Amino acid sequence: MPTQIFNIVNSVVSQAMGSTAITAVDNTGLVAMGNTILSSSANTEAFLNTLVQRIGRTIISYRRYKSQFDDLVLSDMEYGNIVQKIKVSMPVAESDESYGLTDGTSVDMYKVRKPDVSQKFFTTETPYQLVVTVQRVHLKDAFTSGDAMERFISAIFGEVQNKIELSLETLARNAINNMIAEKVKANAVINLATTYTGRISGDPFADPDFLRYAIGQIKLFSRRMTSMSTLYNDGSETRHTPKEYQKLYVLADFETAAETVVQYAAFNDEFVRLDGYKEVPYWQSAVRPGKINVVPASGGDAVSQNGIIAVLFDRDALGVYKREEWTSTTPFNSAGGYANTFWHMRDIWFNDMSENFIVFTAEATGD
Repeated sequence: MPTQIFNIVNSVVSQAMGSTAITAVDNTGLVAMGNTILSSSANTEAFLNTLVQRIGRTIISYRRYKSQFDDLVLSDMEYGNIVQKIKVSMPVAESDESYGLTDGTSVDMYKVRKPDVSQKFFTTETPYQLVVTVQRVHLKDAFTSGDAMERFISAIFGEVQNKIELSLETLARNAINNMIAEKVKANAVINLATTYTGRISGDPFADPDFLRYAIGQIKLFSRRMTSMSTLYNDGSETRHTPKEYQKLYVLADFETAAETVVQYAAFNDEFVRLDGYKEVPYWQSAVRPGKINVVPASGGDAVSQNGIIAVLFDRDALGVYKREEWTSTTPFNSAGGYANTFWHMRDIWFNDMSENFIVFTAEATGD
């Protein structure tokens, strides 16, 4: 059955707006992690619980790789419910049998070499609903005209749409935070404060030398990510991420410090400036912009991480497929003089740990 997430929606919105203190967000059963085993008993539609859900989209996870020294690639889904991702592994090099031929023997050119293919299924869907009751009979007593009342009702429905947009935003933010938590859990975070060879006195964001170093390291790892490797994912697949497929999200606190402490005084500021990034005001809570506290979707204890300044990742590492949004209004209740309008949303949020994803922190010892 789909996971109902109305409580998570309300919680992450409250934390994001600063209305409540930052607490652990339990992503278990919320973010699709792949490798789901399809079965007729578990992956059935929610109405009859009989018909097996269909694969709605297949991702062929292949990109042409070009030698580094040769002169010196998300959508809506209306039908189906399961996202399938297929990856073909590179073949292993073998000895060239045209060398060392022996008289009286032959070389078997029909030996079978089956391609190594892996697939993941992302099936965790996240439904939630909003509902508003409008009673026009008694409501009109509060207004001087029908037009004024209609403008008020329009404002009510407008706020519902705002809530939908905010929910989508905060849940997308939660998908990023879950990926960060998975990386922290795997001890695969790059703490620039500890790799920095200089001495940081006080706030790292006030140290121009450290800021220059941090910007340089982010640029360096962006370049490294274009080469084929398993260094920046869970090691299950060889991946490379060309620059045009990279996404860089940078904490606003860090970028503001870079602009005011380093770039304003630089003669060639392009060398100490990040390009093509999205500025993120906070990761989970406006109260603690650089911190997350998440129970990862893969399970286990809550993961808390401070000092997150940026994430650099492949565009296929995480995302959302917008499955469905529909609205319906009940018949008019003659006894109560009102009608209810319902909004239903259903989406698939996914993390793929086999794709490249790097978390950069600037967490001083004892932070």
